[in-house]
Amino acid sequence: MLFVNEKLLRFALVIAGVATLSGFAWKFYDFVKHREEITQRLDLKALQAGFGNTDSVPLGPHLLSYAEYKVLQDLNITGYVAPPPVLEGPTTTLPKAVFSAEDVDVPLIQSPTAAWIQGRAEQANGDQLIGDFRVVGEIFELPSKAGLKLRLKSVQPGWVEIEVVESGEVFQVYSLTYEVDSSQVFLGDGEHGGPNPGGEGAVFVSPSITRETEPYTYAVGKEDVAMLESMSQEQILSSLPHKIHRHPMSNEVDGITIRSVPANSIFERLGLRAEDIILDVNGQPATDRDQLFAAMQKLDTDILKVRIERLGGVRTLTFRLPK
Repeated sequence: MLFVNEKLLRFALVIAGVATLSGFAWKFYDFVKHREEITQRLDLKALQAGFGNTDSVPLGPHLLSYAEYKVLQDLNITGYVAPPPVLEGPTTTLPKAVFSAEDVDVPLIQSPTAAWIQGRAEQANGDQLIGDFRVVGEIFELPSKAGLKLRLKSVQPGWVEIEVVESGEVFQVYSLTYEVDSSQVFLGDGEHGGPNPGGEGAVFVSPSITRETEPYTYAVGKEDVAMLESMSQEQILSSLPHKIHRHPMSNEVDGITIRSVPANSIFERLGLRAEDIILDVNGQPATDRDQLFAAMQKLDTDILKVRIERLGGVRTLTFRLPK
């Protein structure tokens, strides 16, 4: 049976070989028969003229230069048709924002460290005040001047210098004259700046609602303090989702992690953020929340310094309480 299979296999291979040769022979015969018809579409002389002298050692069988290769492209043997060129429409260039001293108001100055900057074209967002405190050296933008980088260059008694970062042009903007609203304005004291830093007559006017007066420094509002005083310890803790935090190396409790901060809450106004780790308050470790609350109730100071870990770095939040 094996011998019969080998014979059949050999026979099949012979038949396949004969069929292949027959196909090749037929193609060759067809080319010879229609040779003139096929070759008349090719400019063989132009093709041959593009080759160098094969007897030349440097050239060998290669073309002389790129220009000679172009003969093949011009013959277009493959029939390739290049796509039409893409036409680009006219580009629109937006005009650059231009700044002038009339674009801002400065209702409040904390010489020599910071000033409250307002854009005249801005609209109040809900109960939020227009503008924000800017410290000297800070780079900022006005919402109505998107893309234009401004820097608070200096703060003087009664006026500020604002620099356009790109051009270096400096503008002097004078502070507004108005009746002080004690429910909203932080004038400062000797420690935090003000109209008379470090001197007699410096005054701190508490706002109604907590707001940031300098980076990581907050003037705690009277209304916010009253709200906290009306809440029990359990209500405060339940309003601010949290968990204990353990040191990754020792596994010992070293603080309290804030899980989330409710939007528009007093805790958000106090500058707390989700995933902040409270380490201590005025030096009292935050390893036990009951002990921490007990220690805070005994504090006799209007300044709270809360040390937190945020994004791997340790920083201190300073809170000025109303008297």
